[in-house]
Amino acid sequence: MGSNDVPPPHVSPLYPAVSSLFMATGGLCYTITYILMVQQSLRDRTYAMPLFSLALNFAWEIVFSLYVAEAPLEKSIFVLWMVLDLGLVYAVVKYGQNEWAHAPAIGRNLGKIMIVGVLWCCWALWAVCSWWIDEAHPVNPKSGKVYFGVDGIDTTELGYWTALLAQVVLSCLLLAQITVRGHSGGASYSIWATRFVGSLAGINVYYGYCWYAWPEAHGYVMHPLSICFLASWPVADLAFLAVLREVKKNEVTLKDGRKTRRATLDTNNHIKVLMASSDDDEDLKRALAMSLEDAKSSPAAPIDLAESDDEEMRQAISLSLGDSANDETALPASSGSTLPPSSQDSLYASKLPQSSIASQEHVATSSQSSICSRTSGLLGLDRKAMEQERLARVNKRKRSASPERPAKLATRASSTTPTLDASNPAREFAPSGIQYPRGAIKRTWAYKYPRMNDIKVEEVLQASTLNIAVLSAFMTDDQWIYTKIDPEKIKQIWIMSAKGQEIQDEYKRQALAANVPNLKPHFPPMDGQIMNMHSKLMLLFHDTHLRVVVPTANLIKFDWGETNRDPNGESWQPAVMENTVFLVDLPRRLDGDVGRKQDLIAFGKGLMEFLEAQGLGNKVLDGVLKFDFSATDRLAFVHSIPGALTESCANRTGLPGLANAVRKLGLEANSLLLDYAASSLGAVKGSFLKQLYAAAGGRHSPDPKVPKDYLERVSIYFPSGDTVQKSNGGPDCGGIITLGRRDYNEYFPKQCMREYKSTRNGVLSHNKILLVRGQKKDGKPVAWAYVGSANLSESAWGSQKILKSGKEGKLNIRNWECGVVVPVSDEDLVNVDMQDDKLPPLDVFKNTIEVPWQHPGAKYGDKEPWFFRG
Repeated sequence: MGSNDVPPPHVSPLYPAVSSLFMATGGLCYTITYILMVQQSLRDRTYAMPLFSLALNFAWEIVFSLYVAEAPLEKSIFVLWMVLDLGLVYAVVKYGQNEWAHAPAIGRNLGKIMIVGVLWCCWALWAVCSWWIDEAHPVNPKSGKVYFGVDGIDTTELGYWTALLAQVVLSCLLLAQITVRGHSGGASYSIWATRFVGSLAGINVYYGYCWYAWPEAHGYVMHPLSICFLASWPVADLAFLAVLREVKKNEVTLKDGRKTRRATLDTNNHIKVLMASSDDDEDLKRALAMSLEDAKSSPAAPIDLAESDDEEMRQAISLSLGDSANDETALPASSGSTLPPSSQDSLYASKLPQSSIASQEHVATSSQSSICSRTSGLLGLDRKAMEQERLARVNKRKRSASPERPAKLATRASSTTPTLDASNPAREFAPSGIQYPRGAIKRTWAYKYPRMNDIKVEEVLQASTLNIAVLSAFMTDDQWIYTKIDPEKIKQIWIMSAKGQEIQDEYKRQALAANVPNLKPHFPPMDGQIMNMHSKLMLLFHDTHLRVVVPTANLIKFDWGETNRDPNGESWQPAVMENTVFLVDLPRRLDGDVGRKQDLIAFGKGLMEFLEAQGLGNKVLDGVLKFDFSATDRLAFVHSIPGALTESCANRTGLPGLANAVRKLGLEANSLLLDYAASSLGAVKGSFLKQLYAAAGGRHSPDPKVPKDYLERVSIYFPSGDTVQKSNGGPDCGGIITLGRRDYNEYFPKQCMREYKSTRNGVLSHNKILLVRGQKKDGKPVAWAYVGSANLSESAWGSQKILKSGKEGKLNIRNWECGVVVPVSDEDLVNVDMQDDKLPPLDVFKNTIEVPWQHPGAKYGDKEPWFFRG
C-alpha cells in the first residue's frame, strides 16, 4: 500500500526509502512475533492472542491479501502472516479449552466461534474496504495517491485506520487476558519486545514520518481520534509488560508445560485445616474453630495441636509448604508447626490441585526465627513461617526423608518377601481390560523392592482406556496425578474435604480460575459434627468395565511407593511407605440398560448407599448402575457415613454396618482373633475394642457373648519409635503415622500393642487392615479381611453409648470412611485344623491378601510406640 505513490516535488527524495525501511522493520518484527507466539502457544499448551484479536487480524490479512494489496511483495507478506495465523488458530482449537473451564460451552465450541468470528470480521473489513476504494466515490481522495493506476484512492490511510484499530484492540485485549489469567501462558518478554517494536515502527513511526515528510497527504495522523489511538496502545502495552513481570513471579509451570497462577486452588502445596477430629482435645477444637474465623478477626496466640488422634495432617503440612510446583520434599514429620495469626491475603499458595486437601490432623507449635516473608494461606496459615520452621528443624537432624545419596546405600529390599502369586495379573494383557472380575487385594508397588503380588498406580488406573475417573482421597497431589491421568483427555471428579459452605464455594471458584479441563470438585456433606472426608475410593469408568478401587493410600506419590528424584532426575532412595489396594472389575450389563439399585446385591447396594450419601449426581449413580455386580456376591462394601445416626440408619454404617456385612456373608463367629494394622491410633479404650470384637463376630454391642479376655484376642499393629527411626526415610517420614503421647495413657489397652515391621525391611506402613479369624457355632473355621480407609478410632467407626434403658443410643461418626470385607475362600479353609478349639493360622490368608507385616509381631514390653512429635 502506497508503493505506487507519486509524492509532490517538495517531498524529500528519501521519502520512499525511509518510509519503506520503517514499514519493513515493522513487518519483520511482526513476522517474528507471530512465530514466537505459535511456539509459545504450543509450549504452554494455550493460545497467545485473544480470540477477537486473532479473528480480526486473520480477517485483516485475508481481505488485504486477496482484495486490497496491489504489489506482489505486499501480497506475499500478508499470505505469510495468514499462514502463521493458522498456527495461532490451531493453538486455540487444540488448547483453548484449558482457558475456558469456567465456561465449558465456549471451550467446547472454540473452533466454531473462531470460524464465525473470522467470517464476520472478513465481511466487516470487506465492506469498509469496498466503500473506501470505490473508484467512483473514493473516501478522502488525495492527489499523488495511486491505486491500480487510479489517482486519488488512498489505501495508505485505509491501512492506517484498520491496522491502528486492530492494534488498539490487540493491546487492550492482551492486557485484559493476562490480567484475568494471572499467568504468562502464551506470552514472553521476547514476544512483547518484537510486537512493541513492530507496532511502533510500522504504525507510529512510519505514519508519523509520512505526515512529517508529506503532511497534506497524511493529515489524518494528527486527527484527535488518531492521536488517542496512537497513545492508547503503547500505554496498554507498557501496562502489559508490568503485569507480565508480576505474574511471572507468582505462577507455576505444570509438568505438561502449562502455566497457572500460584494463587489458585492448590491440592498439594497448600493445607486446609477444617475442624478437629480428636475425641478428647477440646483445645484442638477451639484452635481449629478459631482458624476458621474471618481474616479480620483478632489475632490469637498459637495453639498447641499436638494431641489430635487423627492421622495425616503432618504429611499434609509437609506437602503444603513447597515454594513451587517443582519443589519436591520428602514427607517430613517435623517436630511441630505453628498456627500463627495472619491475614488471609491469599487463599491458595499454588496452582490448582496441588493441594493436600487436608483435614485437621496434627499441628504443633514451634518457634524459629523467620527467614522467609510471610505468605498467608487458607484459613490464615502462615505457610512461609511454617516452612522456615520445618527447614530449621530438618537441618538439626542427621537424617531426612530424602538425604544426600550415600556412597554405600544399596536397596534395602527384603529377601524374605513371600511370593504369593507367581503370575502377576496386574501385568498380564487383558484385551477387554477386565483383570479382576472377582476382586483382588494387592500391595502397592515399592521402588527398589522386588515385584511380587503388588500393583503400580498406573496399573490400577489403566489410563489408556480410561474415560471418567471419580477419585476420593484425604490428600491429593495434582501434579503427580496429572502425570498419570491427562486432564485434557479424561474427565475427573475429585471428592474433596471442605467444611463450611464458604470454603467450598471458594474452592469451586478457585478451581474454575485454575482452568484445569475436565475437572469437577465435589464436596460431600460436612455439617455438624462431621470432621473429615477420609475415605479412599476410585471409580474408573472404561468402555468395557467399571473398576472399583478401595486403597488405603492417598493420591500422593509416596503412598504408592514412589520417591523423589535427585537433581539429575533419578530416583535412588527406596520406597518409604506402603499401602494396600482392593480392586474389582465390573463388566457392562449385557442389556446396556441402567439397572435398579434395589436389584443390586450387597456390595453394590453398599457402594450406591455411600455414593448417594456423599451427594454425587445422578450421572455418576446411573453410570455405576450400567455395570454388572453379580460377581461381587462374596464381597461386602462397608462404610462410615458421619453424623448422629438413629437406629434405622445406624444399622447400615460404622461398626453396626460391619456387623451386618459379616452376617450377610455368613461369617458370624463366636471365638475370634483380630489383627488390626493402623497408621493412626486415637484415644483407644477397651470398651471400643469390645464393640469392634462384637461387630467382627457379626453381633451388635452390647454383646454378652464377648469373652472376658477379649483384649488378649486383639492385636494392634503399630510401629515403635525405634522402627520409625530406622526406616528408609527416618523419622521425617513418620508424620502420617500418629499416636498422641497423651492418648497412650492408663486407659489405653497397651497389652494389645504389637510391633509393626514390614516384610519389606525399612518401609513404613499406611495400611488400614483388619484380619479376622474365628470359629463358627458349628466348629467350622472362618476368616476374612477388611481393607479400607478406617483407622482404629471411634471417629472412623463410630461410638455408641448404652442408655440407662439398656438400649443403644445414637451412633456418632465423625469421618467419611469406606472399605471392603473379603472372606477367605472355603477352599483355603477346608484343611484347617480346628480341633481343641484352635483358630485358623494367619497363613490362611495367603491366597486372599499378602499380609504385609512380620507375624507374630513382638509385644511392646518396655518399648514405646512411635509418638507424634509435638
